[in-house]
Amino acid sequence: MNMRTSFIRKAPIVQLFSEVKKPKDLISLGQGIPFFPPPAEVIQKILEGMKESRGFQYTSDNGLEELRNQIVKKIDHDLQVKVDADQQVVVTAGANQAFMNAILSITSPGDEVILFRPSYFNYVMGIQLAGCKPVICNTDKDFHPLIEDMKEKITDKTKAIVTISPNNPTGSVYSSDELRSINEICSNYNLFHISDEVYEYFVYDGKIHTSPLSFDRDINHTIALFSFSKAFGMSGFRIGYMIFPSYLFDDILKVQDTIGICAPSISQIAASTAIGIGDGYVSRFMPVLKENRRIVNNNLSSLQGVDMYPSSGAYYFFISYQNEISSWELSKKLIQDYKVMVLPGSIFDAECFLRISYGNLKKDQLQIGIKRLVQGLKSIV
Repeated sequence: MNMRTSFIRKAPIVQLFSEVKKPKDLISLGQGIPFFPPPAEVIQKILEGMKESRGFQYTSDNGLEELRNQIVKKIDHDLQVKVDADQQVVVTAGANQAFMNAILSITSPGDEVILFRPSYFNYVMGIQLAGCKPVICNTDKDFHPLIEDMKEKITDKTKAIVTISPNNPTGSVYSSDELRSINEICSNYNLFHISDEVYEYFVYDGKIHTSPLSFDRDINHTIALFSFSKAFGMSGFRIGYMIFPSYLFDDILKVQDTIGICAPSISQIAASTAIGIGDGYVSRFMPVLKENRRIVNNNLSSLQGVDMYPSSGAYYFFISYQNEISSWELSKKLIQDYKVMVLPGSIFDAECFLRISYGNLKKDQLQIGIKRLVQGLKSIV
């Protein structure tokens, strides 16, 4: 039977674990979650919020007014872009729901959506779930968009171009010029620019995160996705938000109401506190992340048969290897025989690559995990 889910891969991490015997002392360099917890102020606000009806009842579909107003202030402060809290902001259960809200609001079955390789698998799955076709464009040797290649992929069925910067899975940070070019092409071709900015605060080497909203100040064709999962250690809270053209509001709210009604109310209360702390919270942990990044780079850059690539954002390295073994089988061997987990490049549409996350461990555990990974790669590759 051909159901809409027939064309979508299984949840990759769940499937990977289903095919191996998971060691008790496995060290994960796989899932992209931060090692630090939510701010203490957030936890305190949750405890207080649970005593109020707004902490356990539905909020309005588009989110708590207080939180939406704070989001508007944040965007104005960071980007000097004016946003309507009532017509251009929807609080969502994470950036993944925001993406689905967008895709289901702007496409019809059979439409095409452009992404870049290596691709983020949840977005590919979401596009397919909507009955649309993901069109994956190539990137250069450092995983930056090839603009001319992208333009050649635009057809009369194309509805949107998706960018992720800082990037998951590669850690690349797209330049302002690259994002401006893509945004202008979207404007010229009457397309939407869906911009994933989940890792906005995670940049290194003097790189600067640029939001395409800066190039579309009237917000005519840009849909920007944000999350509290990474910068505030709140991945399990499932809370994010989206900024979009006001003419999409009714359609996005239809999707939101159908799928989830509203984001979890207690998570919205938590987010209202977190957003006020801003990047000051994650900046406390950046020294650890920078040291983790150095450890990974130093241990792998001289490894024979392995190629490292520039990574100036998020908390990932996307490495390639020279061997005929598939990245899926290599990942399974590393779990079973070396008790370390990384993600196979094949789930990002890039075979013979591995994604390494250095964000979910403190230094001591990371060093053990990297030692195991190096041993495994030396033996297998």
